[in-house]
Amino acid sequence: MATSMTLPKNGFFNRLKASFSPPSKHLDVSLNEGYRLCNESIRIPIEDHTIGLTLNSGNASKTLHIFPEEFQGDAGHQEHPALIICDPDNFFSNINGFIRLTKGDHLILGREDEYQQAIFDYPANLQRRHLSIVHDGTTLLLKDLEKKSGIPLEIVSEKSGRKRRKKRRMATLQEIRTLFGGPVQMLSPDEALKDLLKINEILEKEPLRPRDSRGMPGGVVSLPKKMIPIILGDLHAQVENLLTLLSQNEFIEQMGDGRAAMIFLGDAVHSEVDGHLEEMDNSLLMMDLIFRLKLWFPQQVFYVRGNHDDFSEELGKSGVPQGLLWAKALRESRGQAYLDAMKRFYQLLPYVALSKGYVACHAAPPKTKVSMDMLINIHQYPGLIQELTCNRLYRPNRPAGYTKGDVKRFRNVLKLGEDAELFVGHTPLTRHDTLWVNVGGIAHHDVVFSANLPWIGVFTRVDGKMIPLRYRAESLLPVINGLQDLPE
Repeated sequence: MATSMTLPKNGFFNRLKASFSPPSKHLDVSLNEGYRLCNESIRIPIEDHTIGLTLNSGNASKTLHIFPEEFQGDAGHQEHPALIICDPDNFFSNINGFIRLTKGDHLILGREDEYQQAIFDYPANLQRRHLSIVHDGTTLLLKDLEKKSGIPLEIVSEKSGRKRRKKRRMATLQEIRTLFGGPVQMLSPDEALKDLLKINEILEKEPLRPRDSRGMPGGVVSLPKKMIPIILGDLHAQVENLLTLLSQNEFIEQMGDGRAAMIFLGDAVHSEVDGHLEEMDNSLLMMDLIFRLKLWFPQQVFYVRGNHDDFSEELGKSGVPQGLLWAKALRESRGQAYLDAMKRFYQLLPYVALSKGYVACHAAPPKTKVSMDMLINIHQYPGLIQELTCNRLYRPNRPAGYTKGDVKRFRNVLKLGEDAELFVGHTPLTRHDTLWVNVGGIAHHDVVFSANLPWIGVFTRVDGKMIPLRYRAESLLPVINGLQDLPE
């Protein structure tokens, strides 16, 4: 279950600590018999097992696990294994955060970092800087910074470590197969139309959306504060990316318990991979999968409309008319009735997801003055739709883009505090990463894009704090489709 956080530039991952003696002064240690690190520096080999360590300070303690990154599907070649640091007490019970440590990373464990404090829930009297860790590729260099209580280190049993994690992950992959109704593959035209008509019925009656002047669900979906958000950016037909996210953490389990909601920020269709811009089969499968998720979790899955959720002749990339090709693919593979139902689906979608501590839309906050009534009755304001789905952050070559002032005004309109997060997709800052926080120097303004490779991004909430998580994409279709259906 591999992930890492993309943190602000002053985060602990990006501060190289001068906490280590030269390598020659590190004592080489084997953990076969266990070890207590106290006021010294050691070097331990990175091996295929789980390391347990306990940070102690007075009467307070916190146990963490460190283990090599694990995959159930092909995730591409990695010369040096990444390591995952997690809280084992929450790993199988709640949506949680964890740290991904790669070659060259220097990390200080302790209460100094707010993200660590949220994901590990350190006791109040634990040291702010407790243990220094360096991943040098083949070994871990550890230095005790607390210097008083000592840090017990041990190899964790397979029953509590890798075997348990693999069993849990495989159970989640089995659950994905079950909720899809069998192998994850394109549905027949009749099955697909039946699903989509049910989806439109759900959207027409969605209780979390204030009604507009027509008596229809309006342009805003208001989610309960207690509901843990799972926010995905543009997927652009990368089905394996969605399967990877669904099979990680406790996302599906928490949605099943009614404690979490998955929010798609639009643009699930239309590949952006060079050479595949005209291919539409993966877009069909992507929507089949999202619809099955919505049918399984009608009050836990929400889709916010993006600019690619359309059949416009103006919609395209690199000269490829993806909007028109999308309409053609639906008509030819599933018939005119399905195409009409998809048009209806797009018309029924919200444009803004809102809760007490965050707001999310596909592309941008409005530059024009708006009100909640306008957002609810957004069908009357095509210019507002254009801004929410198509605009981008201001740049010198993009003078019409939104600014810090627009973000502030949008929060005020929605009666959110200045520390409420604004999540958008639409504009990845690079082609290989996936998460960016405080974008444009605007505090609590974040971009998530989930279609890039090899990394996939998602934001969620842990211990009251929104945190970014990264996962490495895996090829899971062969794994899921190789499982057997469970007996009814």
